[in-house]
Amino acid sequence: MPKTILLAIDWSEYAEKAFDWYVYHLHKKGSQLILAHHIEAEKEKELRKKEQELQELQECYEDRLIQMHIDHQWAVGYGSNPVDHILDSCKEHNVEMIVMGARGLGKIKRAILGSVSDQVIRKAKVPVLICKWG
Repeated sequence: MPKTILLAIDWSEYAEKAFDWYVYHLHKKGSQLILAHHIEAEKEKELRKKEQELQELQECYEDRLIQMHIDHQWAVGYGSNPVDHILDSCKEHNVEMIVMGARGLGKIKRAILGSVSDQVIRKAKVPVLICKWG
């Protein structure tokens, strides 16, 4: 079993379901959970708003993590893009597995838009578990 796992977190129901799946199916005592969140903002005002939203997001998860005695850290990224942030966080924290939610885009939408989960699967050097709904 992997000891250090990165979980990509945002406000989506897919991230919340991936968190729940991790907690109930994968987490073992002694594991370290890295919660990765990426902030994209072009202007200072937008950045401040998103940082406030991140604080609220962290509070939502912190209560649950503390109650369940899950050892965790936050890896917050700015600038670049979510894929690079996830992959860089993996290297920085010696992550052995990535867990993330996906909304299940159709083939055409995925080909046109791409998706963070598809790019992470292609570029990651560690196993990636996608919790897909929809």
